[in-house]
Amino acid sequence: MDWLNLFDKPKDFLIKNALQYYFGRYIKRMLELSVDRENKKVRALVELVGEEKPIAAEAQYEIFINETKDEVRFKANSISVSREWIDLVAQEFTGQEFSLKGKNAARIIQLVKGIGLI
Repeated sequence: MDWLNLFDKPKDFLIKNALQYYFGRYIKRMLELSVDRENKKVRALVELVGEEKPIAAEAQYEIFINETKDEVRFKANSISVSREWIDLVAQEFTGQEFSLKGKNAARIIQLVKGIGLI
């Protein structure tokens, strides 16, 4: 048994539920989610509202934390989606940085550290 990864499944479950909650109006159901913490990649298989078949998505990410300013910045270095039109939209966001600041960012910092995304 790999003791270093023992708690990854509960952490992935938490991420899966957080993403499903946050993107709930777009996601009918998240079928699979895996997080490769070493290579900073997320893979998901989801049923989206308005789509007949599940869609696979993969993103390689970076997370930057500045605790003194209560700031978290997210950046997807690469995104691929199995549905062509969604993949084209996703490419518009590839390489862009998104940030959260203030009290909510402090909570995100704790969450990101707690589930091992950085």
